[in-house]
Amino acid sequence: MKIAFIGAGSLVFGENILKDLLTFPSLRKDTIICLEDIDTNRLDLMYKLMLKYKELYPKELEGFHFEKTTNLKKAISDAKYILSAIHVGGLEAFKLDIDIPIKYGVSQCVGDTLGPGGIFRFLRQSTALNQIVELINEVGYRSDKDTLKPLFLNYANPMAMNTWYCNELIPDSTVGLCHGVQATATLLRRWLQVEQEDFSFLCAGINHMAWFLELWYKSPNSSKNVWKNGYQILLENYKKNPNISGSEKLRWDMMEATGYFMTESSGHLSEYLPYYRKREELLNKYKGAETFHNSLLHGEVLRFDSVEAERLDKRLNRKLKRSKLRLRESPSEEYASHIINAMETNKPFRFNGNVMNKNGALITNLPKQSCVEVPIFVDYHGLHPQGGLQLPTICQALCISNIMVQKAAVEGVLELDKEKIYHAVLLDPNTASICSPKEIREMVYELFEAEKEWLPRFKD
Repeated sequence: MKIAFIGAGSLVFGENILKDLLTFPSLRKDTIICLEDIDTNRLDLMYKLMLKYKELYPKELEGFHFEKTTNLKKAISDAKYILSAIHVGGLEAFKLDIDIPIKYGVSQCVGDTLGPGGIFRFLRQSTALNQIVELINEVGYRSDKDTLKPLFLNYANPMAMNTWYCNELIPDSTVGLCHGVQATATLLRRWLQVEQEDFSFLCAGINHMAWFLELWYKSPNSSKNVWKNGYQILLENYKKNPNISGSEKLRWDMMEATGYFMTESSGHLSEYLPYYRKREELLNKYKGAETFHNSLLHGEVLRFDSVEAERLDKRLNRKLKRSKLRLRESPSEEYASHIINAMETNKPFRFNGNVMNKNGALITNLPKQSCVEVPIFVDYHGLHPQGGLQLPTICQALCISNIMVQKAAVEGVLELDKEKIYHAVLLDPNTASICSPKEIREMVYELFEAEKEWLPRFKD
């Protein structure tokens, strides 16, 4: 069985997911892991690290075989599972996504999901995603005895647009994976002061704007197995101690406004709404930290990623020099390895993933055929998303404001239509709170010109 990891040198996901894969007995029998990246230095470091683990744990990892390549077709050939954590254009393009919009007053803390930064990141990714999906269809895993298709597990942002686009090219080919739900669930559980086994939730919406529609907890000290409404105790705890929100001032403000907590950090969330990034005093009022996401600072994640990229290379080199490395006993909360294990063993696993809202059946009051994030069970037979969900009106409306941006961008890429890309940015809530339509058009065409080397399919 072969797993291909496209963009294996990923700053956020690469090493973590690879180490997760090594933990499952079901994968230790006979598995090829092929690492692919266009950054040959990072690719070589990741490959050497995997070989070092195999050298240090020859018995446990005997069944793993590692390959590396810069050839996309070679990586995907015969792969049953294809993971992607690509970032086309890297930090150079990322800087343009951040620096050009701010000339027009459009401030972005992260710039990878919506708005001009997210949309142009999607445009750059689209050429690579098109190649990946076509190759999966042409040379991916096939078996005369098995009708199951290869599964594309996408980790790259902008998650909703990337996943939507891939599933438009080949229906049911792709599931989008994020860690916003897990991270937020941990945060809420900590605020409720309960253990994981005494905590439950229902979360649904779209990527980076999914809502904790239900929160439940039970007291471990109670003899009765009674589950209680977590929101009630959460609000009671907040009344007793308003500082409970910590660095999540903005996200908490949105919970008070809507009645529901959302999956993304305050820095991310500030970009998907028209309320916060239009005035400096609002950013100062709702900032929850001096650095990183919740600082709300313009370009903060670009700054952080630039520093971390250098640190990652140094960290990998240090690990390669060590005489010992610890092999994980259990995987992290990242979903990919759990999904692959569930499909290989037929032991169901539940996660929140991004799939298409077929016929509007998953979230009934969001647009049909949009990309939604819902609870999914996975087993040998594939993905089984939970359907029949309905969002409260306020949650529905905010999600739709983002979905229409995504829809215009996906249509723009499918049709190679620059005007629809302009329309996508025109519809962006944060951009619309700052700029006039003519200013937005000027900004979009400046971005097209600055990033044309990564946009070969868009002609003048």
